[in-house]
Amino acid sequence: MEAIKTKYDRLLLGLCALVALGIGVVLILNILSFNGQFTAPPKSGKEAANLGPDQSENVAKAAAALAVEAKRQPLRLSGGRVADLLVSTPVVKTADGQVIALLDSAAPQLRPPIDNGWLYENELDLTRDDIAQLDNDGDGYSNLEEFEGKSNPRNRSDVPPFYTKLHYKECIKEPLSLKFAIYNNGEIQLSRTEPKPSRSAFMKAGETFSVEPRFKVTKVEMREVTDSGITDQKPFLIIEDSEAKTAPPLEIRLGQTVERPNLSAKVIDELSGKDFVLKEGQEFELQKLPGTKILVAKVTEESVIISFILPGKTERQEQALKIK
Repeated sequence: MEAIKTKYDRLLLGLCALVALGIGVVLILNILSFNGQFTAPPKSGKEAANLGPDQSENVAKAAAALAVEAKRQPLRLSGGRVADLLVSTPVVKTADGQVIALLDSAAPQLRPPIDNGWLYENELDLTRDDIAQLDNDGDGYSNLEEFEGKSNPRNRSDVPPFYTKLHYKECIKEPLSLKFAIYNNGEIQLSRTEPKPSRSAFMKAGETFSVEPRFKVTKVEMREVTDSGITDQKPFLIIEDSEAKTAPPLEIRLGQTVERPNLSAKVIDELSGKDFVLKEGQEFELQKLPGTKILVAKVTEESVIISFILPGKTERQEQALKIK
């Protein structure tokens, strides 16, 4: 039994040797074939090796391209905003599932009329419904006022223009009625019917109305007037109002009355809580701008025009305050 086992082991060993020999022969043949592929063709005399078409021009172009410094082009969003290529564009998801890119000026505003990008760049909480009304830096101006005034909502020393806190609250009217009562050979009599009836002495062109010295008679013009189909010459009184320099002159036909109420504007400074009752031509000062004279240039029932020169400036500016 042991003899059979020994012969079997020898037979198996011989078989493995034959297989290994066959594999070795195959590997040697493959190596010789592979090496032959890279054997340079024999050269005869001065004949140059054939390396294919001349590529020197293409090589020169590639070298020139590699010499040019590559410049990074920033990603520009709509509205001219630049997004850093290395930082993802900030987005938010609304309650209804809408995804909004905060730096895209074409995207819907989360807290209108404030831009999403302005809120994001100033690190303000977009999730708050009342973010426009908040005063994050405690300077007395809301975030909305800071946005409209182009100031920094996180810097107390950077505030919007002073008139942001001025509000035209009320137009106060003092009734005033004037009547062209008498005209006789160049002599004029002008009457005030409101607030208290009063009649002037006879006066001539170039003189002021003694009852209301703000009014000056400049001239009398004769104009054609047609009443009930009858055309006739009627005198018209032309009057200047020294307290309303921007307004056109008054024109009053003989026997008629015109209304010229005195207008005053009630203006409130929300920072100090102080209110002013101002007429056209008056000046006033604000606590936060000591020494700066603010002129009331014009008062109407709809708006007040203020005129001023800011500290350190030389040019006079104007601003309209609309009544609210």
